[in-house]
Amino acid sequence: MPGQVIKVVLTNRGAAKSKYGAAGWTKIRSSLTTLSKTDKAHGITTRLLCVDSATDAKKVGATKVTAAADAQALKEFVDRVFAVWKPAYLLLVGGPDLLPQVQLDNPLWTGNPDDDPDRFIPSDLPYACDSPYSTSANQFRGPTRVIGRLPDLMADTAPTVLLSLLATAAHATTTKRPNPAPVFAVSAKVWQTSTQLSVSKLASVTGSLHTSPADGPTWAKAAFAAPIHFINCHGGDSDPKFYGQASATNWNLPTALDSALVGGVAAKATVVSAECCYGAAHWPPSSAGGQRSVAMSYLACGAYGFFGASTVAYGPAAANDYADVLARLFLEQVLAGASLGRAALTARQQFVQGQSFLDPTDIKTLTQFDLLADPSVQPFASAGTTAQGTVTAGVLSRRDVASAIGGALQSSVLVSAAVPRSRAGLTSARLASLLGSAVPPGTQIRTFDSSSGGPGERGLAAALAPVAHIAFLPTRGRRPKSLVVVREEPGSPTQVRLVVRR
Repeated sequence: MPGQVIKVVLTNRGAAKSKYGAAGWTKIRSSLTTLSKTDKAHGITTRLLCVDSATDAKKVGATKVTAAADAQALKEFVDRVFAVWKPAYLLLVGGPDLLPQVQLDNPLWTGNPDDDPDRFIPSDLPYACDSPYSTSANQFRGPTRVIGRLPDLMADTAPTVLLSLLATAAHATTTKRPNPAPVFAVSAKVWQTSTQLSVSKLASVTGSLHTSPADGPTWAKAAFAAPIHFINCHGGDSDPKFYGQASATNWNLPTALDSALVGGVAAKATVVSAECCYGAAHWPPSSAGGQRSVAMSYLACGAYGFFGASTVAYGPAAANDYADVLARLFLEQVLAGASLGRAALTARQQFVQGQSFLDPTDIKTLTQFDLLADPSVQPFASAGTTAQGTVTAGVLSRRDVASAIGGALQSSVLVSAAVPRSRAGLTSARLASLLGSAVPPGTQIRTFDSSSGGPGERGLAAALAPVAHIAFLPTRGRRPKSLVVVREEPGSPTQVRLVVRR
């Protein structure tokens, strides 16, 4: 029917039955039916497809996914869904046990885990792009689709958490935006200038910035009651805590947020944007002494959504770049009345548009941030929503515009190559001069050329293409290295960005 606002829900029935048993799948299927009914009341037509079903695959002319871990098959299935139905929303139900992320090659990977420890970037971004399947992260620079994921707990055989997340989505409501809107912001003290700058760019918000140390990990419910949470702290792989830091030279990291304590204070309907390394990573609680991640604790308590990184994220201590920018852009859109999925899509597009070209750290940032939420949930009312939270036809026109923007970005944006030159284009002496300090002997510098990937790219690359130089600078002791990005563009001053792990 022309004019329908369609949401497609994808899951893997066979993988769900294998993990949760037939009874568990029955409960999940019932919850999906409830979600479909509430979507209908909001003006959304929901269609459930099991990617491992030949019957469901035939509905969109796709090939069924035979192996639950096959990300390429899932990507091709998703592409057929959008080619045939052009849904306004795509919801992935389940974590990587049911629906895999695409394992993208990390352009910052040098082979030395002391530099950047992530060989791959697990990402849902490829599902949000028209570009065909690839493991090259630079191929997904023009997102066009509104998508989100409601994850389950990896390696957990009880569907309790997933059922809770589905219930939250089914009962989500759209409310009038408070003006000013309360924001709970917490930052490692060493990054408080950067965090304050991010929060100050959010329109009409209120709330004090909490820093760790000395705030946390015990928080009052009154502080957590704010509908918007912005977190700029340290995070770790399979670590159920986020950490603060007193200063650049003090690496006694206090706990700022603890997953075990979040459950006692987290409020329902919260939207969280977190810059923390591994903030939205999927891992089994068994790898952390039975504790779930901070993100999963928020969601299990009824948070509407969590926007965060799957791997090590980067940003400066006293300015805004990379993770700072993308995390803030997402909240700007939420506060403006966008659905969570549209907020993520618009934030990604604006992040790309805000750069003269995408250097390797831009590429990692863009691909590592995922939305854990039902993308159709709209926390605050906007001009495209009725008082009852029912979507209007304006959704479809916005999708057309977003698709056009994403297509233009994909074909025209200058992007760093997937691999560096065989020989660096920047000397250690020149890097030391740019930094105003000595560069340790043996520092590896890698140079990445760039191109648009569009028509005429050879001529553009020869005459105008920018270049990015990447180096990891060692610090004293066993502290993580700093990352320096030198950006050179014809006709512009050389730009130096010194960033640290979030």
